[in-house]
Amino acid sequence: MNSNNKQVINHESMPKITVRSHDVDDNDGSKEQGNTHIFAIYPSSLSFENGSTITAEAFKASMSIEIKEVSIYHIRTNRERNIILGTLSMIAFLLPFCDTVYLPALNAITDSLKTSDTFVVISISIYLFMSGLFSLIWGSISDRFGRKYTMIVALTIFVLASIVCIFAPNIMVFIVSRAIEGGAVSSTLVIGQALMTDIYPEEKRGSITGFFFLPFNIGPVIGPLIGGPLSDTFGWRTMLIFVPETHQHFVQERFHKDNPSKRIIDAIYNKKPRFEKPWKSLTYLNDLTIIPYIAVSASTFATLYTSLSLSSTYLHQNPYNYSETIIGVLFVPCGVAMFTASLLGGWISDKASNYFGREKCPEGRLVPGLILSTCTPIGLMIYGWTFHYKTHLSGPLIGQILLSFGQAILEPAVSSYLTIKKPEEAAAICAVNTFANFCAAGVILTGAIPLESVIGTGPFFCLMCSINVFTIGFASILVVKCIKRRKHTVEPHNCM
Repeated sequence: MNSNNKQVINHESMPKITVRSHDVDDNDGSKEQGNTHIFAIYPSSLSFENGSTITAEAFKASMSIEIKEVSIYHIRTNRERNIILGTLSMIAFLLPFCDTVYLPALNAITDSLKTSDTFVVISISIYLFMSGLFSLIWGSISDRFGRKYTMIVALTIFVLASIVCIFAPNIMVFIVSRAIEGGAVSSTLVIGQALMTDIYPEEKRGSITGFFFLPFNIGPVIGPLIGGPLSDTFGWRTMLIFVPETHQHFVQERFHKDNPSKRIIDAIYNKKPRFEKPWKSLTYLNDLTIIPYIAVSASTFATLYTSLSLSSTYLHQNPYNYSETIIGVLFVPCGVAMFTASLLGGWISDKASNYFGREKCPEGRLVPGLILSTCTPIGLMIYGWTFHYKTHLSGPLIGQILLSFGQAILEPAVSSYLTIKKPEEAAAICAVNTFANFCAAGVILTGAIPLESVIGTGPFFCLMCSINVFTIGFASILVVKCIKRRKHTVEPHNCM
């Protein structure tokens, strides 16, 4: 072969050396921050035939890909995120709706299935118990396998159980199918709250949580409003007829595969999630930075559901004697109060978080909600004693509105605080909160009728009031201590 012939080198067929570089210096001395650069250097370019050496300029000339860093919260448009939020919040509406849709028809169910009031109330309690218990399971499953497929499986079980409820021939079949229904539908609340952690940054989470809870909070009202006329017209059985993947680990994997020139920099899940034992979530109940706020959430939620469940019984009796349709309509004022409180609670929790210092004092976002949650014990006193003395209907309605407002305005603040404290286990921590809320409601509701028959309506709701005063007061003391402690370690503008 003639040595003077030039050999043609095919770079594409040769192995290459990949060099990663951060913060590349430009010729003018400036530094480009925030991007990672990948240089592909082929062996032929390393020839020292001309005595040259590899310089930074050679790296730049050989650069093949520039990796752009993006936030996981920005890979979806606002429209896409709002569609996901709206879809999940409407699905979460099923949980309270299915629990309260047949409240106006409790007497009709008792007569139809030839059972007692106690067994019918147990069907409500078991629904709440199973919702709380299975929330732990759905939290662990969705953290490991993702939100989408977990939701599909749970809703399939829910639909099948609802069909059995419709055609239940006796009270025992009805109770068992209601238990399965409650366990399955609890996934909607747990996964929905975890989803907000997946797609929304911390500074927006309070307001977004408020929007998420809008359908959930009006579910207890829409249920009786629809269920009452259905029961009146067609019978009680007719009342029971009635997302993309967001888990950050799976979203990150798919995004990197579809966008090799971009890299997500702030995903919470850096490693493939593992399936955690469902009961492991209960260890959060030993965390003193969490349990007081779960306790106040559980106490306000449980007393709200107890009052809603007993309202239909009181309004069927003398001197009221209202029909099922009228009872359903009487739940509307509570729905308006909860709708307003949910929006307001999320918004003011974000404002309080910014005021007290979002990163330095996350407990600050709880301040407005705790203050306004005092409406709950006040409402319980009015509600209990006005029904005790069988006063004009306006009295119980005012009490119900106040306690509904107090519960709904605190809910977004507590939920967003918990996911901020434990972002890597968002579904698990939301599951614990749901577990505590629904199990507390089940316990109180189960004991409500026998205890009330012994001590009376007024004293019973006084007892509920004292529980709320204790939990709200204890949580408030802890928040004040946190703010005072951080006042000495952060800038003056971050704390009171």
